[in-house]
Amino acid sequence: MIVARAPLRVPFAGGLTDLAEYAERFGGTTISSTIAPAAWVTLLPSVDGAFEVRASGAAERAASLDELGNDLVREALRAVDPAHPPVRLAVWLDVGSGSGVGSSGAITVALVHAAHAFRGERPGAAAIGARAAHVEVVALAGNSGYHDANVSARGGLLRLDYRGAQVTARPVSMSAETRAAFEGSLLLFATGWQAPTKPSLQTLSANLEGALPVLHDIKAVADELERALGAGDLARAAWCVGEQQRLKQLLPGNFVDERVVELTGRVRRLGAAAQLPGGKISGYVLVCCPDGQQAAVRAALADLREVPLTLTREGSSAKRF
Repeated sequence: MIVARAPLRVPFAGGLTDLAEYAERFGGTTISSTIAPAAWVTLLPSVDGAFEVRASGAAERAASLDELGNDLVREALRAVDPAHPPVRLAVWLDVGSGSGVGSSGAITVALVHAAHAFRGERPGAAAIGARAAHVEVVALAGNSGYHDANVSARGGLLRLDYRGAQVTARPVSMSAETRAAFEGSLLLFATGWQAPTKPSLQTLSANLEGALPVLHDIKAVADELERALGAGDLARAAWCVGEQQRLKQLLPGNFVDERVVELTGRVRRLGAAAQLPGGKISGYVLVCCPDGQQAAVRAALADLREVPLTLTREGSSAKRF
């Protein structure tokens, strides 16, 4: 049996500049980190020559890979081996689906990693991330940008730069004291909201020309955040987290409504910054408290469920049992 794990992520700045057309034309940049919750995949050989898949609360059997209805599973297995043998496969998430913390990308990474391990292969993190991103962006026609799969496969608090599908990564340089202060300033709350990412990103892509000035500004925020963390400027880092949200709300797509305005306003009035991660109105709100506002934020968001948040350094993994 193969058990694969791929971490989820929280973005801080630059998100949406990893979308294929923008990244190919202008280059994109993101700053983000993997977190403790993850996607999990178990994979075993078939016992009767059929594919069996359990994911998202549904179960299916298929006589061939082509007949599988689960798009992510089908295309991830196909990307590793077009003639993938029948298997029994299950997918679990430590959070709900459609949450905005990179669940689709992490699932795809875990699937790709598990399929390679099933073949006895041990590709590097960059190769796993590239193959998983290809599944989401190309095989599934733009279900995501290049970011989620690449950060999940690698792990850590990373700057990722995109030239189309070509991705380079480096850790964001900062002192140990700054990293501890930045991580300690962060809070994560579940909103209970759910929405699909694909329609929002399709709207953005269809109106890309008009969105270019905002996307250029979003990319500049990623550069600014890297400088702020390198300088130990927590106040400026928090500004970047909030500025990402403000700019995202100017884009065509499903990024803002009255709920978002009210929620982010509650946080902003306390001198903290709020961001709803992902390419939509997501199921979580990330808050950065640069001046010790954590208690006040918790009180102001007492109607939401706080989720423990730990920034991690590990990327995806797969083990055979």
